[in-house]
Amino acid sequence: MSKKADAERIVIGKIAAAHGVKGTMILLPLTDFPERFLDMKEIVLDKQGRPRRTLKVASIVPYEGKCTFFLRAEGVEDKETAETFKGSVVTVEKSERVKLSENEFWIDDIIGLKAVENGTGRELGEVKDIMLTGSNDVYLIRTTDGDLKPIPALGTAVNKVDIDSGTITVTIPEGLWS
Repeated sequence: MSKKADAERIVIGKIAAAHGVKGTMILLPLTDFPERFLDMKEIVLDKQGRPRRTLKVASIVPYEGKCTFFLRAEGVEDKETAETFKGSVVTVEKSERVKLSENEFWIDDIIGLKAVENGTGRELGEVKDIMLTGSNDVYLIRTTDGDLKPIPALGTAVNKVDIDSGTITVTIPEGLWS
């Protein structure tokens, strides 16, 4: 799962801090697939108010027990230079995202879909947000009346997700929206 950097790029990580005096940076993964960083030859960094930068990776090593990585990039040789990248987000082209299994979707592909009722085809509203609850996600639908109502992301409630047509077909669990 990822956040949008702009229409074509997806955020997968963030430079959290400089580490030591030789230009090492701490990279915080913001993806469900942090292992992808181990094969990266270059990283693209975006930071508000600054031009996009592409850095060649010298090394990326897991920071054991911290769920982060030590990142060394060519041309970043001291703490001061590394500090300038703090707060930058690591982005990839949308086409470079990890391929998901069938019936798995990216959050940013679900948000914005038109919700229609199974059986009737009645438009219910639009998916505005997704709550990650730990057990199952909950899609928040902005109804045509302007209310924000939940739909559990379970097979009994979400009948079909059609990214190409921009719709999600749902069955509202009895009593949930009353």
